[in-house]
Amino acid sequence: MDVVAGAVISARWIGNYFNAAIPTSAILALGLTVWLIYTIDHLLDARKIKSQDALFRHIIHYKNAPYIFGLIAIVSMVLIFLLQNLKPFLIGYGLGLGFAVFCYLIFIHFIRKKVYWGKEWFIALVYATGICLPTFAYIQSIPPILIYFWVQLFILASINLILFNMIEYKIDKKLGFNSFATVKGADFSRKIILFLLFAFAVIWSSSFLFFKTEELLDYQAMFILMASVLAMVLSKEVVLRQEEWYRVIGDIVFVLPIIEIILIDG
Repeated sequence: MDVVAGAVISARWIGNYFNAAIPTSAILALGLTVWLIYTIDHLLDARKIKSQDALFRHIIHYKNAPYIFGLIAIVSMVLIFLLQNLKPFLIGYGLGLGFAVFCYLIFIHFIRKKVYWGKEWFIALVYATGICLPTFAYIQSIPPILIYFWVQLFILASINLILFNMIEYKIDKKLGFNSFATVKGADFSRKIILFLLFAFAVIWSSSFLFFKTEELLDYQAMFILMASVLAMVLSKEVVLRQEEWYRVIGDIVFVLPIIEIILIDG
């Protein structure tokens, strides 16, 4: 649920910067779509587990699959109802993105199961795009700052996912899951994360050269806070392995903008 909350809150946060008139139904539709994608992906992963050493989320999905399928049906009906109240162009963009995700899941789970196809990078791309999509749809343009926000969100989501893979490297290897870490190794994954953090710092700093709007300062303060939390998880990974706290804290990163929504925008 923290992944869903992160998408919903971040989408509203980005929209607020541009004063985009995004209806609540569009934000809810985004949240339900993210939940459906993540849940279906976890269910497909759960089919492969044959050990009690599997991660908690996979065990939960494996043991409760019939109930979760029922919940998927209910959520899908609610989503269809919400879509009836949205602008046709937003539905079109959303369906296009959703179709790409559907094809990718079919491809990696049923067609090319043994080959690594950059799942983390694709999910990061989709997640960042999903967050920015409502704003783009309702302002009907792509200003440079929106692209700039997308890049930062993409890097943060990539760090988040590769960081989780690195920490779960041994379990994924044992269960036969393909990930960036199992293919490239945990040490190389750490180097990539450090590189992404450095790239984020450079891109973040460049905002003060290219964008002069005063409102951007609040957003950049939040972005650097989000990156700092991920850097902290990387530095404390051994301690945070217990009870999968690294996932809780790592996913909360995208919920942090609620601070600004409540204290500044609200």
